[in-house]
Amino acid sequence: MKHLPLKYFALATMLLLSALPAMAELPKRDLTIELRQVEEGEGSGYAVSTQAHHPLLAPQQVQVRNGEKASLRMGTSIPMHWVQSVTAQSATLAASGAAASSNSGGVTNAVTWMDAGQSIKVHPRWPGAKQSVTVDIEVQSASIEARVGEELPEQSRSQAATTVSAPLGQWVTIASTGSSPQRGLYSSEATNDTRRLLQIRVLTP
Repeated sequence: MKHLPLKYFALATMLLLSALPAMAELPKRDLTIELRQVEEGEGSGYAVSTQAHHPLLAPQQVQVRNGEKASLRMGTSIPMHWVQSVTAQSATLAASGAAASSNSGGVTNAVTWMDAGQSIKVHPRWPGAKQSVTVDIEVQSASIEARVGEELPEQSRSQAATTVSAPLGQWVTIASTGSSPQRGLYSSEATNDTRRLLQIRVLTP
């Protein structure tokens, strides 16, 4: 049995290694990433209310090259008016046994913009065909607490990162807020703790 010369073996190894990146290369396609926020369905029960529900954030859509990163934002900026400063002045004038006084003041108002909603960064990797898309996701959320009196409300922020496998064309839940409704629960009062789902969907052209 003849053995290949060492130089031929080294050449074959180099050719094999150089071919590996091409074999693992992702298809050069543009993917469409859709993002939406919905209330949980009636599978766990539902609540009846005479008051209007809070509107959900508008759906977002972005196109990104397969293997690249993109950002989406679902949120709004809310102006908050507050009193920045209050000034008061008084003056007294006395002459020939008579006196007069005057008072004046002013209020300086200011506006502060506060953000509420979610900002999401996505990094999809689709191997092709009917296979699922692996999506790296970073979520940054901001919310505004209830305002009491003239004080500015507190703003809370949170951040999370995850990786999900998303079948093409299917909505996948990546985060949720609130609590699930109880089965058979009926109420005439509005609920502020409705369970809402943040979902993404990946589409190919």
